[in-house]
Amino acid sequence: MENDEQQILQEVTDAEKPPSDAESTAEQSAPTAEEQSKTARKKKKQKAKKKHKNAWLTWGISVFFLSFALTVIFSFLTEISVKDSPSYVCVIVLFVLLVLNIGCDLLANAIMSISPEAFHAMASNKIRGAKRAVSFCRNATKLSSIFADVIGDICGIVSGAAGAALVAHVAVAGTTGQLIASIGISAAIGALTVGGKAIFKHFAVRFNKQIVFGFAKFTTAFKKER
Repeated sequence: MENDEQQILQEVTDAEKPPSDAESTAEQSAPTAEEQSKTARKKKKQKAKKKHKNAWLTWGISVFFLSFALTVIFSFLTEISVKDSPSYVCVIVLFVLLVLNIGCDLLANAIMSISPEAFHAMASNKIRGAKRAVSFCRNATKLSSIFADVIGDICGIVSGAAGAALVAHVAVAGTTGQLIASIGISAAIGALTVGGKAIFKHFAVRFNKQIVFGFAKFTTAFKKER
């Protein structure tokens, strides 16, 4: 009986003893859940910051390869279309390039001039194309660069080759008529391109919602919304 009382007294005494220095140090060194969460958030922010810091370089390299690929494709299609073809084929190719150039500029201006909030109500009602339109607005800068700069500039460059082929049809090489025809066709292409962009920019801003939503809905036919 006395042994039992001594054992109980010893357990109570051990429980009341303050923790040793080693135990105290271990408890202090062990990170709490809140500290672990803060550390994880800090690492995540640093990683996102580093990724954002190099985003411009990644985007620039992507645009370089995209421009190269599209230029090769457009140049190839234009070359096989106008080579040994009658003059009306060259005119059709020039018209297609002109429409594509102006249309891409129209779309780029429409995307840049509207905010995603214009499609939030439509997206909440699960209208087809609304989520895609919101995504377009959130990536307006990149899409504008692709449509207006990449595709637009490529169309302008390739249209020069089609114009040169048209000059070869309407004038004899090495004559004054060829020089006049070359200058006249180049001037006409430039004027139609710049003038068309200036005219349709007004419609791009005025009907930006309809244009962006129409294009977004059109793209869902090739890739479904998530």
